[in-house]
Amino acid sequence: MNSKVDVIAASSERLPYPQDRSRYFGCVRKETLRLVFSFYSPDGNEIAMPIASMSAYLKKEFPWVEVLLEPVLILRDAEQYSPENYAKTIKALDADLMAFSIMSPHWYPMEPYFEEIKKLMPDLPICIGGYQAMLSQEQTIANPNVDYICVGDGEYAIGNIVQHLRGLKDGPADGMWEKLMDGEIYQTEAHQIGDLKALPFPDYDVFSKEDGFKDVNSSIFGPKGKLVLPVMTGRGCPYRCTYCCNTPILEGWRSKKEFLRKYEPEAMVMELERLRDEYDVGYFEFWDELFLSNLKFVRAFLEIYKERIGLPFSINSRVEVMNEEFCHTAAEAGCHTIWFGIESGDEEYRANMLGRKMKNQQIIDAADNCKKAGINRLTFNIVGAPLETAANMRETLKLNQRIAPEHFFFFPYIPLRGTPLYNIAKKEGLLLETKKNLHYLSAANDRQFTLNMKERPELLTADEYNEICTEMLEFQEKNNRLSYSDSEDEQGEASVDDKSFSLVEDNAVSEEEPLPVEMPPATQSKGFVKSVINFFGR
Repeated sequence: MNSKVDVIAASSERLPYPQDRSRYFGCVRKETLRLVFSFYSPDGNEIAMPIASMSAYLKKEFPWVEVLLEPVLILRDAEQYSPENYAKTIKALDADLMAFSIMSPHWYPMEPYFEEIKKLMPDLPICIGGYQAMLSQEQTIANPNVDYICVGDGEYAIGNIVQHLRGLKDGPADGMWEKLMDGEIYQTEAHQIGDLKALPFPDYDVFSKEDGFKDVNSSIFGPKGKLVLPVMTGRGCPYRCTYCCNTPILEGWRSKKEFLRKYEPEAMVMELERLRDEYDVGYFEFWDELFLSNLKFVRAFLEIYKERIGLPFSINSRVEVMNEEFCHTAAEAGCHTIWFGIESGDEEYRANMLGRKMKNQQIIDAADNCKKAGINRLTFNIVGAPLETAANMRETLKLNQRIAPEHFFFFPYIPLRGTPLYNIAKKEGLLLETKKNLHYLSAANDRQFTLNMKERPELLTADEYNEICTEMLEFQEKNNRLSYSDSEDEQGEASVDDKSFSLVEDNAVSEEEPLPVEMPPATQSKGFVKSVINFFGR
């Protein structure tokens, strides 16, 4: 799969397309088709890399498409971004297609938005992409207000749907599932783009406002006073963590050799030079699923980056590769912070239940290597996962206390359909039948932490969970000291509330067949939000 032709080729095995039953084929007669992209932002961030990539492709290949962006920035103004008012905003834009990129945890908060949009604009086609549509196809397309879902990589698929709406070529919008007039679902195969060189680099202009990027929150953790720009050097991660959406996508990838995709180092650095100079970037955050998925690329890239870019940056890494040599090389190139997952401090639970095989000593050594190289450490940790015990949680806190990372970040487990850990939770009867007040970050607002699954008292009671999370919060508030300046007075905090989950009762149990997973044995304040969201303000 090395070309556009390979990706968009239609399957010869599918049923004939009933074009006469398509509600939207050829519905757009205007010279310019107006497409509005959107995504839900519960943490204040205003950058979505999939949208940037699709926008770049559309602008290059389809100049008759006008690309607009209207994200749901709930933290900026809850009233303005309510479902009712947001729908009025979309109506005023006179859109021909509404395309949402949605992560699975944001599905339930977004459903009222689709409903309100359809009330005002019943003839506006709504398309859903992102991990929600890729991993939960049946649930997504079943929503009565959804017309299309993008079930794989979106660049060529979004190009196909705009041609479909214009009636430029017969047949379905390849890469999409379509809901026909009679409610039947017509399915096409997911696109899997194996060659990133076939795509233009992402379009950042789509995020800019009248004053450029001055009023765009482009980073959660980045420093104030500088434009922090997220970038990606490639796609894909080779690991199969049981809780991660990457795992089912990797399992379904037809050509495993092409799952880990990287730009050429020279081309990537040239693009970073352009971004730095055009937007006056002061700091890069590499949002790759795993920056170190290809060490040959990393060595070549860092050498060129050090010579020609000269800006601090952050990366997402794994402790297995964070030896002294790598940390020293990364620091020499300007690496300011490495983000890495610990997830659980209990080795047995982490290996058996989360699919993370590293030893605690590896984690400690990696963290120490970073510290010796002068690189800040930011750790990710999951709490309240299936079959986790109170003892497991305390080991997570204990290990982070030993490391004392510059930023300790913990978050409650969110069941993601299609992942092995979701299937374990389902088999164990742990999934909640209603989605009431499911939280991601917001529990810290009132310092009350609630499990996102049914309680298993013999392993972990609700009271124990709340108590240990409170201890973690206290450690976080005392420990966190991530700095981007030698001057402490340049640090700042933003007082914001996370509204990622404030939900009404809803049926949440999936009837989809679970993936085959062997059951491993069970192993016996606002300060939080301030320290996480927009950490240094803008």
